[in-house]
Amino acid sequence: MNDLPNTPPKLVLYKYDACPFCRYVMSALVDLQLTLEIRDTRRDPDARRELIEVGGKSQVPCLFIDGQPLYESRDIIQYLRRYAAHYSSSDR
Repeated sequence: MNDLPNTPPKLVLYKYDACPFCRYVMSALVDLQLTLEIRDTRRDPDARRELIEVGGKSQVPCLFIDGQPLYESRDIIQYLRRYAAHYSSSDR
C-alpha cells in the first residue's frame, strides 16, 4: 500500500446504470462502505464529455483518481479495496 498517498485522493466514478461492469463496481462500493462522487454518463452529457476529454474514450466504469483515469472494473475494485484498507473511516 505504499503507492497510496497519506492524504486520500479525490475519487470520481463515471458509470451508467445499465452497464453490468458498473454494477459490479457499485456493489463493491456498498460492500466496502465507501462513498464517493459518482457521475452518470448517460444522464449527464457533461459527465460523458468530461470522461472523453480526460480519458480519451467513453468507456465505463472509469474511476478518476486525482484526475487520472483508471479503467476496467477489476482494476477499479482492486484499487478501492486498497483504498478502503489504507484510509480510516474518519478520513473518507
